[in-house]
Amino acid sequence: MMKTNKATAIRNLGLPIVAAGAILFFTPSHAGAEKLEDNVLLKGMDGDQIEELQEKLFEDGFLDKEAIHGSYDNDTKEAVKSFQKEHQLYIDGIAGPQTMGAIMVLEEGDDGIYVKALQKILGDFDYYDGEITGDFDNETKNAVKKAQKDLQITVDGIAGPDTFGSLYNGVYNTEETLESSENKEVAPVATSQPNNNESSESDNADGTVLTMEATAYTAECEGCSGITATGIDLLADRNKKVIAVDPSVIPLGTRVHVEGYGEAIAGDTGGAIKGNKVDLHVPTKNEAIQFGRQNVKVTILD
Repeated sequence: MMKTNKATAIRNLGLPIVAAGAILFFTPSHAGAEKLEDNVLLKGMDGDQIEELQEKLFEDGFLDKEAIHGSYDNDTKEAVKSFQKEHQLYIDGIAGPQTMGAIMVLEEGDDGIYVKALQKILGDFDYYDGEITGDFDNETKNAVKKAQKDLQITVDGIAGPDTFGSLYNGVYNTEETLESSENKEVAPVATSQPNNNESSESDNADGTVLTMEATAYTAECEGCSGITATGIDLLADRNKKVIAVDPSVIPLGTRVHVEGYGEAIAGDTGGAIKGNKVDLHVPTKNEAIQFGRQNVKVTILD
């Protein structure tokens, strides 16, 4: 493929039809942790990773100094959303794959799973054909520069907000993704309007309850990376309770309880998952087939 066609090919890719099948980003890890899903940072979490994120947001002018305390509260979520909006990333308030890569700013000499995530996305578009080592070496730098040139951004070999933002928006169709994500932020779950699907809603002590059309999927398929839209590695935990949602109905990162399935995280998306539809992750293809299509009650826990 000629260089001049790569950026066009990237921009023309849409959201995946199979929820977990075409997600290209790994979630950057921290302090050597191996499970990618352990490093998706979102509201309600605490620890050193959160404090480091807050420090970076403070340095970039998105968070006040007194808000650095190691707890992912609403102020942190709003700061992440502001960062995402400014750098044309998906606006969900979750410090996931592309957001963490953009915040950290990677350059030659860096190492770790952040770099592995970068090498993976570069490799998916034929800019990088080396091993996924996690070492930002000269080969990785040259790959970044090739991508930057094709994407018509500053060519410096440093992977920061512009690089991650351009790669991410290339995958997900910039204008459509930004428009849908901004619309999502002002549409509460309880009042959201499904697309071409009627739903019944009621409130109880546990939260909003939606009646939704459910299907099932598995990460075990040809060509599937097993990495969800929020960076959860389903191949590392085949029993992980994750559902694919329409983020305008149930925001990514929401904890839910699905009738007959149990408590799960809204951690994935899918091209066919629109309106009041959900796709439930199950360990095997046979289980997905047996589940079929049915209506279930989904309770929003937070």
